[in-house]
Amino acid sequence: MADQWPRLFNEKMESLTVDKINALHNPLFLKQLEHVGKNSPLYREKFKAAGLEIGDIESIEQIDQLPFTVKSELREAQMRNAPVGAHRAVDVVDLRRVYSSSGTTGIPTYIGLTQSDILNVHAEGIARFAWGGGIRPDSIVVNIPTAPFIADTFREGLEKMGAVNFPTGFNTDRVISAFKYQGANALHSTVSFWSYLLREVEKAGIDPKKMGIRRIIGGAEGGTRAVRPLVEESFGATVIEGMGMGEQSCIIWGECVENRGRGMHYIAQGIVHVELIDPETDKPVEIKEGATGELVYSGLIHQAMPLLRYRSRDHVRVVGVETCDCGRGGMRIEVLGRYDDMLTVLGVNVYPLAIKDVASTFKPRLTGQIEVQLEAPGTAVKPPLKIKAELGEEPGDLKELKKLLERELRARLIFQAEVELVQELPQYQYKGKLIRKLYEE
Repeated sequence: MADQWPRLFNEKMESLTVDKINALHNPLFLKQLEHVGKNSPLYREKFKAAGLEIGDIESIEQIDQLPFTVKSELREAQMRNAPVGAHRAVDVVDLRRVYSSSGTTGIPTYIGLTQSDILNVHAEGIARFAWGGGIRPDSIVVNIPTAPFIADTFREGLEKMGAVNFPTGFNTDRVISAFKYQGANALHSTVSFWSYLLREVEKAGIDPKKMGIRRIIGGAEGGTRAVRPLVEESFGATVIEGMGMGEQSCIIWGECVENRGRGMHYIAQGIVHVELIDPETDKPVEIKEGATGELVYSGLIHQAMPLLRYRSRDHVRVVGVETCDCGRGGMRIEVLGRYDDMLTVLGVNVYPLAIKDVASTFKPRLTGQIEVQLEAPGTAVKPPLKIKAELGEEPGDLKELKKLLERELRARLIFQAEVELVQELPQYQYKGKLIRKLYEE
């Protein structure tokens, strides 16, 4: 029975309220600062360039005096001191794993892990997330690999919290067999795979509700609003979204069953420190309900590749700071988009994720899947912005639908669009792509 288990995987950490986070993180931060100052060539260079001595920083309250770290620095640093790069802070003999991030642009970012990094950073975050999503020691979780690193740490995270890890790969026949013949009752994968699996199950003539899937956890694509209702209804399952980043912890945020769809909880207390900044001024933003800005992360207990004030480029809104019904005490956020994906149409900032959300309101006339088409490099786009939208099961009059969607986009997001309705957009097992750069083809 579900009530035989504790509400939270790590109640001491997850129940902490926002006002108590700095007290917990202060000694961890100071120890981490000393570690990178002594052992990371990258941070020795950064601190020297900024005119900083380690002793200048006496409290986590002074964290904004440290320089930011950005992804381009890691790409440059990895050209030196292989493996990993000049940001490695341990000897090679202490490394247990090196993986490349799942980023889709530019040179892969290579990240090293010690055994402690694997178990106490990534697996711990995953265990908290999975538990919050209703996974328990009696769950049998079909685990779809997402990237070489993520697949491994989800294995270790699920096993750490006691669940049965059932890796199948992307072979849908094996996935279906795991549920049909082995009593699997939960699924972990990226958001794109949820829709892909649903289509494959229906093609096979199987009633999705009879698959036995009761919990679905995953993320990696910046929002589940477009697919959650269909997936939950079709499988008769509860869908829970999480978010993180490989350079820090693959899970830092996670929904709970009680308030799913109302924001993701901060669940990396004692692992990753979180700041919110104004991306235009780089100044700190107070974490309170309604605040918006860019997430900035600092690893607290990382050994191999500690990163301080690492800019995520994720644009979020704080939707709550009160203790939740689930028992978690940290803030909750919703993702508005990625600054890297942001386009500007006549001075108006437009996020592809927001376009997808608008298209999703037209179900069942549309599926909610969209593709923004860019004809020239750069983020500034001359109107109209060209968008493909996938038709749903009941499209109705296409001319009317096109006009309605274009009108709604203009009303809600304040830009002019030229919509092309298509029968089907490309399907992805791993991560869906909302932007297509025609000029690169």
